[in-house]
Amino acid sequence: MMGERLAKREIEPDVILSSPATRAMVTAEIIAQELGHPQDEIRVDERLYGASAFELLEIIQALDDHLDCVMLFGHNPGLTDLANNLGCDIDNVPTCGVVEMAFDTDSWALIDDVDPSRIDFDYPKKTS
Repeated sequence: MMGERLAKREIEPDVILSSPATRAMVTAEIIAQELGHPQDEIRVDERLYGASAFELLEIIQALDDHLDCVMLFGHNPGLTDLANNLGCDIDNVPTCGVVEMAFDTDSWALIDDVDPSRIDFDYPKKTS
């Protein structure tokens, strides 16, 4: 369902990073398939398992600046806290929830220094 919604919006990740946890990996594989992203190119990052918002931000800020679209598959409370620290106002990112943020910067290292130019929050039970 969420993969179909992302595909309709023509989301094309340059890289998909996933926690090694089974549920995160399975979700990443399903979404990758629905987006036409090669499943064998999903990068498993041990640091995503149980990462705090600060640790997630460090991972993002270290990304190569040639990447335009990055997807993270991880866990709460880190993901919800990260989204809120970067400009969202979300109580909880539910299982398979998607927080999409765009930043007007050429460097991942600077994303916490600029406000997002766009935020979209979608989740399986969202009706509109």
